[in-house]
Amino acid sequence: MTEDQKRFVSRTRGDLAAGADVTIVAYGDSITAGFAVRRGFPSFWKQMLEEKYPEAGVEMINSGISGDTTLDGLSRLDWAVLSYEPDLVTINFGINDCVLGLGLEEFEMNLVEMVRRIRAGPGSEILLLSSQPLETPPYERLVMDYYQAIERVAKEMEAGFVDVHGAWMRRVGQGTPLSSLILPGLDHPNEAGYRIIAEELMELF
Repeated sequence: MTEDQKRFVSRTRGDLAAGADVTIVAYGDSITAGFAVRRGFPSFWKQMLEEKYPEAGVEMINSGISGDTTLDGLSRLDWAVLSYEPDLVTINFGINDCVLGLGLEEFEMNLVEMVRRIRAGPGSEILLLSSQPLETPPYERLVMDYYQAIERVAKEMEAGFVDVHGAWMRRVGQGTPLSSLILPGLDHPNEAGYRIIAEELMELF
């Protein structure tokens, strides 16, 4: 993760360092919600932030819903994100859009609209996240187009980008079996996989 990405969370990081109260909304699908695990990445991330910034107050709101696409994300944005007036929002969609056949152009437009509405409302800092590698054909290949679209939107909209897929692949390249990071027979992270996502987010803080 480049130092350049840290500028997108400078206000939130400064508030944490000053011991202020910070509200974070983790927004997305089942990867955010935490599918069939006790703890997902928002839970691990909150713990890590509290350990690093013990004087700060961290409110972590998990607004992930399993099965959601970006269309669903747009429809519930007001009550699931904007109503909390968060300091920081993470946006993590893509796998369901890919599997359910939502076109890339519409996917990108939906992400852009989410960012616009968040900025027009509470003015939160924003991080867009890719997700983990998939094992199920043909989606392990097709989903990469959606991850690349997420990065394009982040650049276009001057938002932060957290390359979760890249973080996982670095671990795999270092000898960690992909199978040790996912739930058996499911394209979802286990708690070890979720911890990697939280650790990658902490690189910005």
